[in-house]
Amino acid sequence: MLEVKSNKARLSQSDFIRNLIRDYTNDKPLEINIDNIVNYIFNITDDLSKLKSKLHYLGYFHEEEYLQNKIDNLNDLIKNK
Repeated sequence: MLEVKSNKARLSQSDFIRNLIRDYTNDKPLEINIDNIVNYIFNITDDLSKLKSKLHYLGYFHEEEYLQNKIDNLNDLIKNK
């Protein structure tokens, strides 16, 4: 695979590897703010809870139970961060 890719780039295998390393070091690291993700998930669970209440009001009890399980899973995800 290295030989094929280096030939396609018209570089020696050594130069091809050097270019890969040089390009890799110039990449910016992925910045993820975990607090923003947790807040976003919390907002989703809040909206799902409102939907669950509406489903209960309308008599969709099986759907309400399913939705409550999903809400609990998301809350567990938040607590275990």
